[in-house]
Amino acid sequence: PTILSSIVMVAMVGVEMIVPLYLQMIHGMSAFHSGLLLLPGALMMAVMSPIAGRAFDRIGAKRLSIAGLFLLTAGTLPFVLITRETPIVYIACLYAVRMFGISMVMMPVTTEAMNALPTKLISHGTAVNNTVRQIASSIGTAVLVSVLSNITNSQMPGKSLLKAAPLEYKVKALNATMSGYQGAFLLAVGFCVFGFIIAFFMKGHTADSNEMQIQSTTGGEK
Repeated sequence: PTILSSIVMVAMVGVEMIVPLYLQMIHGMSAFHSGLLLLPGALMMAVMSPIAGRAFDRIGAKRLSIAGLFLLTAGTLPFVLITRETPIVYIACLYAVRMFGISMVMMPVTTEAMNALPTKLISHGTAVNNTVRQIASSIGTAVLVSVLSNITNSQMPGKSLLKAAPLEYKVKALNATMSGYQGAFLLAVGFCVFGFIIAFFMKGHTADSNEMQIQSTTGGEK
């Protein structure tokens, strides 16, 4: 579960970094308005988190994780095909779908991981889990931004074209930038697919069975 939640953090934080850059560089939006465009996704996650908690009590983390990662992958894949003309409303809807999927994974897998520990180790497990997720999200974000920069720089036209044909240079520069974004989003899809595969290997415990496991580990003490 810790590995799975780390992958989800990479997919969430990395795309959260790239989408505003795309909106500002390609659509010319301000930092404030590009941030506001992510608000529906944040609200979606806030609304769905309690619902995912109740679903976890009934069906457990495995089924929720599989469904959530499927939505996350389905919501990330169209980003690979975005262009300069992609409507910003479409971007906001896709981002909301992604956050819907993340809300179905993040809390259930974290709870599943903590339920697998004895009571006396839960505080240490929480610290380790949070540390691993933060490190993974930092590394993932750095990798995605590096892919974006490297692809963009490798396809950027020569400076000589800027003086000879400024309009052609502008078009090729925008195409190079879009190729960078598409490559970064493709890598994000790879993270999502990897997490989707891992979700099938989770043990299918429900909340009730986890509670019984903790009680048996601690000798039934309350």
